[in-house]
Amino acid sequence: MRYALRKNTAGFTLIEMITVIIIIGTLSAAISTYVKFSTEIYSSSTAREQLSNSVRFALERFSRDVRNALPNSLRLTNDDGDQCLELTPIIESTTYTKIPVPPASMSNTVEVISFNTAFSSDWQIVVYPLRPEDVYPSTPSNNDKIHDVASIDQTNADKWIITLVNSVHFAEQSPTQRLYFVDSNPVTNNIDTVTYCLQGNTLTRNATLIAQDIVNADSATPPFEILAATLQRNAMVQINLILQKNNETITFNHEIQVLNVP
Repeated sequence: MRYALRKNTAGFTLIEMITVIIIIGTLSAAISTYVKFSTEIYSSSTAREQLSNSVRFALERFSRDVRNALPNSLRLTNDDGDQCLELTPIIESTTYTKIPVPPASMSNTVEVISFNTAFSSDWQIVVYPLRPEDVYPSTPSNNDKIHDVASIDQTNADKWIITLVNSVHFAEQSPTQRLYFVDSNPVTNNIDTVTYCLQGNTLTRNATLIAQDIVNADSATPPFEILAATLQRNAMVQINLILQKNNETITFNHEIQVLNVP
């Protein structure tokens, strides 16, 4: 009796141990697979969110600049192989009542309706720009559509007199008598612009990084496109960006309406 009792209370059998090992191995494999998939899902979600946040900030800044751009100042450029879009921001706009245009004599004064922004001596004025060449003339002359401002006489509350650096002619009258003010670089005296460039896998604004992880490899789909205005709509800027991180890819096709007109 004693021997039988001791035998019945002995340790695990080999079959029991093997069964337990198999069960623990199966559970471990299932748990590790679950943890692996959960980690991959979290990593993919994090990468997707980072890509979305990065390009969302870039597109918001880009949209703001485009909507405040001087009419017909947007142009595509190529900077050392980088694809770029350049535009000129508007500082202020108003309505003019008198400007020198042919066949009248040249003059260095322009009469405008008063406005609120404080005057800067670095300003230039633009009237009726219809193409980028009107904003960025290759050989500036006194018959352009853009001219340098010397001073503004604000003694009259309703109408101000703008004195230009030189006696000039504006090439054309604006049908709506709109006049735009833009800024110029005090060092080069050239018009002050904003430039977005796709440099490798990064998007920059005036050489400042605003988005990365961009993999636009398809040359048939440029990152920036300018769609000319038609009778049905204003001009449009289209942005085509492909972003990739941790094998997660997001494609952005975004259109921005150019609100300002000559």
